[in-house]
Amino acid sequence: MTQEKKVSFNWEKSNHVGYIEKEYENSYLVVVDDPSSDMKEKYTNRMIISKKECTILNA
Repeated sequence: MTQEKKVSFNWEKSNHVGYIEKEYENSYLVVVDDPSSDMKEKYTNRMIISKKECTILNA
């Protein structure tokens, strides 16, 4: 089984953590661990985030 990579990213001036569900050329599909109510409503806990905006938390 593949270990999920945890990432940290900033969205709307707050820091969030999630894991990478899918990797694209310049971005990740991230499932957010503790989404805000706005994230739940608009993005259903899953967001595409630029690789430039993400910090990998575990290898």
